Amino acid sequence: MEENLKKVLRTPEVLLIGINGVVGGGIFLLPGQVAKLAGHNAVWAYLVAGIIAILIGLSFAEASSMFTKTGGAMVYTEAAMGKTVSFTVGWMSWLTYVAGWAALSNGFFSYLSSLFPVIAPYKNIIIIVVIGLLCLLNTFGVRRGSGAIVFFSIAKLIPLLLLIVIGLIHFTGSPGAASVMTGGGFGKAVLVLIFAYGGFEMATIPAGEMVNPRKTVSVAVIGTLVGVTLFYMLIQIAATHLDPALATAKAPLAAAGKAMFAGGLTVMTVGAVLSIFGTKSGVALAAPRQLYAIARDGGLPGVFGFISEGQKTPVVAIWTTGILVMIAATTGTFNTLVLLNVAARVYEYLLVCVSVIVLRFKDKNAERPFRLPFGILIPVVAGILCIWLLAQEAGQQLGVALIALVIGLVLYVLTKVIGRQPSTGR
Repeated sequence: MEENLKKVLRTPEVLLIGINGVVGGGIFLLPGQVAKLAGHNAVWAYLVAGIIAILIGLSFAEASSMFTKTGGAMVYTEAAMGKTVSFTVGWMSWLTYVAGWAALSNGFFSYLSSLFPVIAPYKNIIIIVVIGLLCLLNTFGVRRGSGAIVFFSIAKLIPLLLLIVIGLIHFTGSPGAASVMTGGGFGKAVLVLIFAYGGFEMATIPAGEMVNPRKTVSVAVIGTLVGVTLFYMLIQIAATHLDPALATAKAPLAAAGKAMFAGGLTVMTVGAVLSIFGTKSGVALAAPRQLYAIARDGGLPGVFGFISEGQKTPVVAIWTTGILVMIAATTGTFNTLVLLNVAARVYEYLLVCVSVIVLRFKDKNAERPFRLPFGILIPVVAGILCIWLLAQEAGQQLGVALIALVIGLVLYVLTKVIGRQPSTGR
């Protein structure tokens, strides 16, 4: 199916899509867990996790520089290993977005209802309305959708930047920190943080709508991961300065905000609401385009690849994804939705690393505006780290991901079989 999308996204917008995809609601809960697991080495856990994420991101950057089509990882894996493998990557990536968007919707309402308790009885209605509004926004054009991402990315970063500035000048050298940060779980802290970096791949999805995709994607992916690593490290340092008992706090950045100034607790709570909504807006942009790309390449019925004449957006994919997210968000629990999100994302990362290795041998002379040094060493190391991450997963998580993968393959086979059936007109 030929692409007919408007090419309007430039590097700054795509960079913000990547940053927005990574810096989400999780950062408002993350520092306490890391402090508890890694103790005084917490900040270095961010660095190690960031390095691992950067190695994976570098593989994405080389692969993305070879292509200009919308679809991200599934485009790279198709070129390396064929349509069936490509479909599994696209399918699992899309399900990751659907589950993540639904989980974020539940988290968003939790924060919002803490500010306005009167809305508690209307949870499902509010979740559906917010999801519908994001779908509507993206129906009317990718620039409007990316514009929302730019706004919420900036808005949610303000309280975090405020926390960093005040926290760094608030240092008192309090010895109390040692009594609550026991450490001893550095490796587990790194594992938790790896998933906090998930979402940078959102920047690779709408390549068909970028002005200069080969340059833009590589800059956005690397810039996102380097910037987020430094940002996370500064947040951890600042939050620890403000609240030495960070490891015991249920909402660590809210507790740190309370120590900033009168009203700081409210500021950080509002920041959490904006952060989660900003991430939701990023998923609302990327997820439907993943479904569109699968249909465009024949993995699902062509109707999902329908482009509206007026706005040139994948309208059927947008609303199909949105409706499924509404159902998942109003019927599933947060933990159930997260189970699918975790293992599926690492599966995608692993196959992208493998694709970079395969393409180095299969298509040696292809143009690579961004080419990794040291041959295949970086994607090999990144792939090994992905396998290690999967080995840390609980059996239940891997089981849920496997069931989802099988369902996707069944749909893929049915689509291919039906597509080959001869038409019998009357």
